[in-house]
Amino acid sequence: MAAIELALTSLSDIPAAAYLSLNASPATILSGRLDDMFESYPLDRLMLEVTEHDVVDDYAGLFDSLASMRARGLRLAIDDAGAGYASFRHILRLAPDVIKLDRSLTHEIDRRDESRALAAALIGFASKTGSRLVAEGVETQEELATLREIGICKAQGYLLGRPGALPAE
Repeated sequence: MAAIELALTSLSDIPAAAYLSLNASPATILSGRLDDMFESYPLDRLMLEVTEHDVVDDYAGLFDSLASMRARGLRLAIDDAGAGYASFRHILRLAPDVIKLDRSLTHEIDRRDESRALAAALIGFASKTGSRLVAEGVETQEELATLREIGICKAQGYLLGRPGALPAE
């Protein structure tokens, strides 16, 4: 919660056309504290990335906890899709705006037929559900070319840019 609160203080420094992406566990979302914390912020400038490493026993409660914030413009992403047991359940139960493909799936996707097949299946799923896909951990031109070839046009990773300070407007 402290990290989210600190990140929110920089929202005014981010160009108006951009948004701030924040990571939160399902337990943090279920606590109800985010709704209060986000009260004074424009939710259409925020994306909440749900981490998939926790077991969720109450998807209905999690969906309900997000509902009012999403109605006010909050976008939802499922982070690390393909990395663990919970990510596909999160995708099915939470209807995210964005599905972020885990680095373990994109790493060497240019050489791994099974990774390309799973990514292609997720492209089909995303197109039918209105979600967008973002490939995480793109580090080589070959990975980027393969992702483009199969239809993924959004990516992040060291090839495209390293973390750094916010640019001046």
